[in-house]
Amino acid sequence: VKKNIFLLGLIVVSAFLIRIYFGNFEVPVIFDAFGYFSFATDISVNSQLPTNYSIGNNGWPIFLGSLFSIFEFDTVLQYMQMQKVLTVILSTFTIIPVYFLCRRFFSDKLSLVGALIFAFEPRIILNSSLGITEPLYILLGSTGLVFFLTNNKKLIYSSFIISAFVCMIRTEG
Repeated sequence: VKKNIFLLGLIVVSAFLIRIYFGNFEVPVIFDAFGYFSFATDISVNSQLPTNYSIGNNGWPIFLGSLFSIFEFDTVLQYMQMQKVLTVILSTFTIIPVYFLCRRFFSDKLSLVGALIFAFEPRIILNSSLGITEPLYILLGSTGLVFFLTNNKKLIYSSFIISAFVCMIRTEG
């Protein structure tokens, strides 16, 4: 068991370092990520939800806006870098529920392989540094599945609460 925890920790640290190394944090966020950034900035500046944005998929910018209001940076690019670093961190933490989800169906060794595949899949690595909703969506979705598939009733009930947050992040959740 200690060996699996050590190996899982090694996978998590390695995945984080690779995501940081290959992430381009000097380029501003673009496309959808910029829309989420604008929404989050409005939340941070006005201390309330803006009314001039679409209502769907607002969980990520609400989360981001609450963090923006805590920190005070000098430039807009620093806030965008924070957005990208947050998605890298969330994507890295997703390895843990993926491991436990794999353990539900496979042996410990194959579960480590499943976590390894998720950790080093190139599209997930690329996606994790864009500053978009998917890392938080996948983290909460996989955590909700892990909780739902347990025998603990409290965790099963909390999986529905997590699922509600998943639906706030992306309506198809």
